[in-house]
Amino acid sequence: MTMAEAEQLESLLKLREPFPAEQIGKLPRVTCPNCSDSRKICTEAGHRKERCQTCNAYTYNKHIHIDYVGHADVTQRLLDVDPFWSWEPFALDETGLPALDTDQFGAPVGMWIRLTVCGVTRPGYGSVPSNQHDAVKVLIGDALRNAAQRFGVALAQWQKGDRDNPAAENPVADPGQRAAPKHQAAQARIVVDTDWVAEFEKRLAETDLHNVPRFRQEVTDAMRAERINADTANRLLDLVKQKQQALNAPADGLPRNQDGTIARRQVTDDQLAAVGTMTGPEKSAHNRLVKDVTSNPKTAERGKTPAAEDPWISGGTS
Repeated sequence: MTMAEAEQLESLLKLREPFPAEQIGKLPRVTCPNCSDSRKICTEAGHRKERCQTCNAYTYNKHIHIDYVGHADVTQRLLDVDPFWSWEPFALDETGLPALDTDQFGAPVGMWIRLTVCGVTRPGYGSVPSNQHDAVKVLIGDALRNAAQRFGVALAQWQKGDRDNPAAENPVADPGQRAAPKHQAAQARIVVDTDWVAEFEKRLAETDLHNVPRFRQEVTDAMRAERINADTANRLLDLVKQKQQALNAPADGLPRNQDGTIARRQVTDDQLAAVGTMTGPEKSAHNRLVKDVTSNPKTAERGKTPAAEDPWISGGTS
């Protein structure tokens, strides 16, 4: 074995070092098939959703706990061992983005990647439920955890998951709703007031531009009062931002410059004419007339400037 190979092996072995307890969270794995299927209603006696005192997750009481290490801590381990580690998707789609597996409705549910650490490349696969919020972001994190396991990262948690629930696909690789580690427990304990959220979304849809800032403050106040958790707050703030952008959009729908004028390079003459704005040729002719008037005032005084032929002289828009 060469010196370089020995150093590479030493670095790769560091990936397998155990994680401290504070970096290990609890993943609730529902064991009842009917409870875990959102399309079904479980009729078994005693099966209900409640706050779990062990993992702090609000989930069905028929579940087991699996240890797991989160995306951030796995990333930190990779950086500690190899600051130049990288990943890439197995394939790209026609737009140049990572190729994703999708469900029957086109929602992202899976992605294959290659993870390279210390010059060694190994595969990984990330998966999410069809209704996963920020699916692509979660897919990346799950695929990295899955690929890092091939290097031995958090292998003890994977092994324990296999032994605790051998009939299921490895639960640590599954990125479904997870219980938070201890430092996120406060957020995990918050039970979202769904009635308040529904009323908020209804009022936001009906509001005008003047009142949009008030909704942003309402989200902040609701989070401080623990009526919503951080995930819900971020989602609602995104809705507020989208509403503000929609209300700020010009009625004609044409792209604008920062000063509010129409971005002429991004539109056609037909689009400009359709909204009553001068086209490119009309604007050129208008500018020539204005220049002629300002540079030859005597011509204008004699009434020789054909202003009648240019409707934009009398107040048209540009």
